[in-house]
Amino acid sequence: MRDNRLLLLFAAVVLTTLGAVGLGIVGVVATVGALLGGGAVIETFAGFLLGTLLLVGVDIVFSVALVRALARRASVPKSQRVAGGLTRLESVVPPLASLGLSDVFAPPEPTVEERHEALTRRYVEGDLSEAEYERELQALLGESENPDSELLDAVDMETDLSRTAATDAEYEPARE
Repeated sequence: MRDNRLLLLFAAVVLTTLGAVGLGIVGVVATVGALLGGGAVIETFAGFLLGTLLLVGVDIVFSVALVRALARRASVPKSQRVAGGLTRLESVVPPLASLGLSDVFAPPEPTVEERHEALTRRYVEGDLSEAEYERELQALLGESENPDSELLDAVDMETDLSRTAATDAEYEPARE
């Protein structure tokens, strides 16, 4: 069905483009004929102009739908920078927001397990103190949707082990 949809959109874009160009050419010829023959120039020109503009509008709608379908189907690289730029563009030009292009380019949100691994890696590398690690870990667990997951069991074990090895002085709040 998707392949047929792309084909139909492409055919619609081609046909409406050809129709708009053809109607524009016929309109120019009819207007020149009305000028030379002494006919109603304004009515002839207005009729063909209205028809051409209508076809151009329909052509734009089909073109946007085709680009949107191709963008959704394409495996585009995910980039937070591109997604942020598209989000700003969508806020400036509201009709673009309906296309959802910023969602297409946005990288997927990391899972709780991935965020836990990154937090643990930062702690092991020394970027975080034990208190900061535990605080961020508790915040992460507060966001977790499934409190019965294996992640909680592993975190509880890590926390219990670190508490038994820690002294009371490490848990005192920092005084300024």
